[in-house]
Amino acid sequence: MSQFEEKINYYQGANKAEKPLSEVQKTIAQAMQMENLSILMGAGCSSFRISDKEEAISTMSGLFEDFIEQHQDFKILGVSIEDKVNQNLEELMDFMNALRQVNHIKEIDDEIDNKINIVKEFITDKITQGMNCSELSEIYKKFYLKTISSSRKSPINIVTTNYDMYNERALDELNFIYNNGFTGSYRRTFNPNIYKYMYVDNMNLNKDIWNRVDHFYNLYKIHGSISWKKSEDNIYEVSMNEIDKSSLENVMIYPTPLKDRSTLMVPYTDLMRSFQDNLTQKNSVLITLGYSFGDDHINRIILNNLSIPSFRLIILGETDYINDDSEEIETNIGKIRNMDDSRITIINSNDKIHYFNNFVEKLMPAIPSEEEEKQKISDQISKVFSDLSESGGKNNG
Repeated sequence: MSQFEEKINYYQGANKAEKPLSEVQKTIAQAMQMENLSILMGAGCSSFRISDKEEAISTMSGLFEDFIEQHQDFKILGVSIEDKVNQNLEELMDFMNALRQVNHIKEIDDEIDNKINIVKEFITDKITQGMNCSELSEIYKKFYLKTISSSRKSPINIVTTNYDMYNERALDELNFIYNNGFTGSYRRTFNPNIYKYMYVDNMNLNKDIWNRVDHFYNLYKIHGSISWKKSEDNIYEVSMNEIDKSSLENVMIYPTPLKDRSTLMVPYTDLMRSFQDNLTQKNSVLITLGYSFGDDHINRIILNNLSIPSFRLIILGETDYINDDSEEIETNIGKIRNMDDSRITIINSNDKIHYFNNFVEKLMPAIPSEEEEKQKISDQISKVFSDLSESGGKNNG
């Protein structure tokens, strides 16, 4: 290994090795070629910092700081929360929901429901505002371009805990086809059966074999989305422009102690079941990005699949960190490493190779040359149409 080449920590089970970038790239490239491939994207994939300033959507600890800045007078039981609940919005929600349960026995805070709604509205607003990061949008587009394989017969399963729409934005802008569980045009309604369908590139009924389109994905938003709305027993999808205008109830699993129980309700039962079914396929590979293994209901599905001999898990994430007291603290990923299962690979580095943008830029295979050329032509055509649209009215007499 060259002294100038980035050193990457590579764990196979509990065994650690330092590998050069080229070797780790081969590991990722091989995984990306597997027929039954799922990619789990956590909160880290929605964050993008420039000069230490968040330009997209913060994690729960970052959102807490923003919440305090906007709601400096926010108090629970008459006490300021600024230095409480470990300065984490998820723990704040945990605490407030616990108070709401106590209220059922003896009322100690008659405004707790309103305060919970304030936090929920704040989360929704921050996600909507965070959708304007063009840099992160370009990374998502590059991510999808690098997943293309003409030899793949099955769609890649993209599973995300994030409420935002960066996946949908990238796929739409690339004109890639995907299932997100909704059908219809006039009113898009959740229908889990859509995941059983596949797009092919020729509908000639005389053909014995149909070829699947190259750009096809299943998108599972297992915690819901800012674009999902509920009316009676139906779940609807609205466009980005209609999110703030809709009076319907949001369909999102907020960070609360009831998060695990919420996955037992529609539509999450269908989404979690599909996630689990995909992983149980023979020779399945799951790559996790920006996910800290903090959700028990997701962890159970992933780790239970280790009972299947052919299942393989590749984790991009930190195994430990240094706290404010200069102590080394083991993360949830570090605890998974201690299982010492050789089918589990963990990748990280001091230079943050495990961050989503670095994974896309440095570890994923190159964009196929023919696809890169196709996208250049598409971008040029889009620019021409945009220029014509801007100047169209000026030249008409």
